Amino acid sequence: MALGLAAMLAALAAAGGARAYEDGEVLQRRLGEAAVGWHAGGAVADPVHVRLLGVNDLHGQLETRIRAGSTDGSRPLGGAAVLASYLDAEREQDPLHTLTLIAGDSTGASSLLSGLLHDEPTLAILNAIAGRDCPPLRREDAAAAPAVTRCRTIAAIGNHEFDHGPEELERQLYGGQHADGMGLGRHWAGSHVPTLASNVLWRDGEQPFLPAAAIVEIDRVRIGIIGAVTADTPSLLSAARVSALRFDAEAPHINAAVKQLRALGAHTIVLLIHEGLLAPITPVPAPLAPGQAQGRLAQVLAELDGGVDVVVAGHTHQLNNVLVPLRAGPPALVVQARSYATAYSVIDIDIDRRTGAVTDKSARIMSTWADEGPGRSPDRATARIVATAARATRTVREQPFGVAASAIRRGAASDAETALGNLVADAHRAASGAQIAFMNAAGIRNDLEAGPLTHGVLYDALPFGNQLIRMSMTGAEVLAVLEQQFEAGRAALPAFLRVSGLRYVYDLSRPSGSRIIAVDVADGSALDPARRYTVVANDYIVGGGDHYTSFAAGHDPTALMTDLEALETYIAQAPQPLAPRVDGRVRAFSTSR
Repeated sequence: MALGLAAMLAALAAAGGARAYEDGEVLQRRLGEAAVGWHAGGAVADPVHVRLLGVNDLHGQLETRIRAGSTDGSRPLGGAAVLASYLDAEREQDPLHTLTLIAGDSTGASSLLSGLLHDEPTLAILNAIAGRDCPPLRREDAAAAPAVTRCRTIAAIGNHEFDHGPEELERQLYGGQHADGMGLGRHWAGSHVPTLASNVLWRDGEQPFLPAAAIVEIDRVRIGIIGAVTADTPSLLSAARVSALRFDAEAPHINAAVKQLRALGAHTIVLLIHEGLLAPITPVPAPLAPGQAQGRLAQVLAELDGGVDVVVAGHTHQLNNVLVPLRAGPPALVVQARSYATAYSVIDIDIDRRTGAVTDKSARIMSTWADEGPGRSPDRATARIVATAARATRTVREQPFGVAASAIRRGAASDAETALGNLVADAHRAASGAQIAFMNAAGIRNDLEAGPLTHGVLYDALPFGNQLIRMSMTGAEVLAVLEQQFEAGRAALPAFLRVSGLRYVYDLSRPSGSRIIAVDVADGSALDPARRYTVVANDYIVGGGDHYTSFAAGHDPTALMTDLEALETYIAQAPQPLAPRVDGRVRAFSTSR
């Protein structure tokens, strides 16, 4: 394979217009409120009506943000107090027949407002949403059989709740002070929200880490709630942090929980799973055809025996509102309400009181606009928690490092190159003195808007505190890393690494393992397979995160500063205002002229 880049550039089409960053989001919001439903047929005398409110992927994003509106420009959207006000308005209509269900990643990858205080503000907000009916969680309940709970708010665990390992997660759930003392200013008493994970077990002894399921009784009808988290969790974290746990395939544990719940008289089953669909991303009124659902959740659902009525999903941050056929019985209604408190799902179900079976179900996805409806009156208790966290973190949050001339976008993982990705990779290369830098796209969690670049703003973009690792790799090993972006089974679309010190061309029409067709390094020379180069990447992907096993070939690894420290140093030393751009360092091959 010829690795020179210059000969390839003549074959590339001129770059088109800038990507319309908000277009897909606006379309999803406009279509999201369309209802998707299923009816068993026939009439049922005296059905029990239940409303389920679904939330997913809050990620400690507690403040309202300005986002694009569908018709009238930028509008305030989301925020914990705004979300709570919408949920309160829904529940006030019939509180005894309404459940609030959370599909994981409430914490982790959080904004500084929550993350600096070890996510205690977010956990306190969830306690406030749950209300007084939910008693404190107890470790001893993890291995217990599903029991009837009086709590009307129930959660599944997500992969990001494990960001700091199971010991810290247990502290958050059951109470205790963090070692550094920082928090909400008092001893943390723990969570009151029942939290489920049917497929997570302690590796030593194989005891459940959390309860698999719970039962809620409404009008003498039992509803079973099952929790599960993506089995990919160990590859989505620094693996050493969860080495004490085992994350099993989801479907066998869900099937077992369905049977157990039915034996206990719960014939309406709701699955809270921190896994999601990548498509379709708009409501689809008819049951999907085979192969139409895409993403890991589709694989999980295909392995279920049936009996799951509603799936509240998460993880992929998409809008999903679809009916997915199962092996047996009615299709499952699958919903996911994007992320970051910007939306929630409203799921209405009718249950035959005699049989306990669902006879009717429908769902809508509602945006949490802060300038209309309940959003105009943010929940006061939640707002007080947010204000307390803001006061506690203000000095650190407001430390300045630079100014952005205009918005610097992170884009989607499937974008080959983005302005913020280039900035982060360039910063890591400069701080480490390496020749080549790699950054995983999913590690960049927020855009940088025009204006001051403070510690709080930059923390929100790189919240994980990953450590940079400098090592030596041959050109052939670097090429293997680049090829791994396109490996079958990693994702429905390539998840491009953000690179610095490289310019390359790829061709998706070529066979797996040979899609990189030209690579130059920073001095303009072709990447030499036999030559050694210094490479920097964060400890997450160096350790195999996001399935990047090729970094294991690196030699003489040296730990450096954190990724955020490197970015802040780079920005502080750069000419202001900052205006990084997409400069063509990653290009798709094209024969058009």
